[in-house]
Amino acid sequence: MHEMEASSEMLLESHFIWHEIRVGDLITLEANLEDDGLLLLSHDRPYQVLAKLDLAPGNQVFVVQSDITGDLVYVHPFLVASYDNSPDPSPVM
Repeated sequence: MHEMEASSEMLLESHFIWHEIRVGDLITLEANLEDDGLLLLSHDRPYQVLAKLDLAPGNQVFVVQSDITGDLVYVHPFLVASYDNSPDPSPVM
């Protein structure tokens, strides 16, 4: 029962974070992100959110660019340790 509650809570938190963070915001990760042993993203560096994708219910991701490989990388909200909201752009006159 507690496992189901914990996973439901994690899903709700991820959903909240995905809606709270906007394109242009900076995110930092809980841990390094690797793919087959290749470091893609480092936990000690902020990454700018380039896009947000809602791939399926419960499967939302942020898109950032790796400073190591240059590739675009999907980051799931549960991997986000912190974020900084970018200031709203000034209205064009």
